[in-house]
Amino acid sequence: MRIILGTPVNSRPKPWLYFRVPAIMVNAFDIMRSRIGKKEHVIKNVLQYDGEVWMDSGGFQFLRHGKIPNIEDLARVYDQYWDVRYFLNLDYPPSPTDDEHDLELKLRRSLSNYEYLIKRFDNVLPVIHYHWRTDVITKYVIKYLDFNPKCIAIGGLVPYVLISRGVPKDSRRSALRFLLRVKRETGMCIHVLGLGSPVINPILKLINIDSTDTSTWRVKAAYGKVVMPGGGERHVSGRSISFGGKKATSDDLMRLYAFLKATGFPMTDQFNEIVTSFEYRALVNAWVVLNSFELPGSGVFRSIYDELAGEVSERVIENAH
Repeated sequence: MRIILGTPVNSRPKPWLYFRVPAIMVNAFDIMRSRIGKKEHVIKNVLQYDGEVWMDSGGFQFLRHGKIPNIEDLARVYDQYWDVRYFLNLDYPPSPTDDEHDLELKLRRSLSNYEYLIKRFDNVLPVIHYHWRTDVITKYVIKYLDFNPKCIAIGGLVPYVLISRGVPKDSRRSALRFLLRVKRETGMCIHVLGLGSPVINPILKLINIDSTDTSTWRVKAAYGKVVMPGGGERHVSGRSISFGGKKATSDDLMRLYAFLKATGFPMTDQFNEIVTSFEYRALVNAWVVLNSFELPGSGVFRSIYDELAGEVSERVIENAH
């Protein structure tokens, strides 16, 4: 399973200049706001990257800034870059609190956008946002399959899986079982939006998800945090903690250092910079996110992994007969 690093187009650091990064995700909202010249048609030149680049619509960022993106404006941005592997559809993410009418309305509008974009680009991926009303979501998965897409992107899982507040009980299990069912029943290439993390990576890999992405490697670093192999995060910057996470102990730092050393991180000799340097923390976080697939030692995610592993094994045995 590939982990795709989400990044602003003009950001620092650029992990791919230091070690291999399988693919990068940029977004159209960021490109519209950046100073990239209108005559620039090679996004890889801007990024200084020669690997695979995906482009998200930036719909989430638009909505956070109180803007309603225009599908034609988005198409003009997509049309500007010929070297993007996949463009993602402009979708309208449902909220867990949406009733069925609002859910249907958002899904229909998202489908309409896809119908518009697929006429202009043959490499646009549909985006299905998960909702606990899985019967409605499944209906739209089937609609998108009629277009024979190369891959399906499934989003909207973060509130259910990583945050798990304001959602129905046991939503982590329900959402991850939904992914397993879609993968099993469609056999399609599936990309999961925004779930790339050491604690979730093993579960997605078990389900046979093809790829996922994450931008948390930069966000956590900016808050003075490092991502720990196997899951969790620790504050290392020395700043006072007002919310979330724990301060790193000497044992935590030793464990992180040992992981970096064992997996070949190219800058372990600069490890003392983890306290003072945002850029170094971001590089460490990117490395951990890309390379940590160890199973959770305990907790709800280990229980979910074991349950899903049992289902996967049973299906393998059934197919063998």
